[in-house]
Amino acid sequence: TIGAVALAIVTLGVVWFKFAEENIDSCEPVHFHSPQCTFPEFPGCFDCDLDNKWYKIAVNFHYVCSTLSGILAISFFAKILLARRVVIDEMSSPTTSSPAGLICMTMVCVFAGRGWVGQVLVSLAATMHLCLVIWY
Repeated sequence: TIGAVALAIVTLGVVWFKFAEENIDSCEPVHFHSPQCTFPEFPGCFDCDLDNKWYKIAVNFHYVCSTLSGILAISFFAKILLARRVVIDEMSSPTTSSPAGLICMTMVCVFAGRGWVGQVLVSLAATMHLCLVIWY
């Protein structure tokens, strides 16, 4: 499903980026809330040399994965607008509604650490996911 693909892509970008940060010699661990935290997206922040070739590759790969996942998440919302009856039918069963939960998790991974707007989107996605859980 589109939700599973989106979650897999965003997770691939996050895991590969964190692996690169931990293994690049020019990256030093710093406190999450410190100003040296160059990418305050997830716990385990690092102060990295932004000119390092491998760091540039890792962060760009991460951005590409997040962008693709964001586009896939948006396509799910486009499906809601364009095929409302199909979505309502899919939401009638926990099995066929699982992509909605996966899209919520993808939105949290994509928008976490993106400032005030990201915080609002993460909160909305978490609330929507909670509503789905309560519904079933």
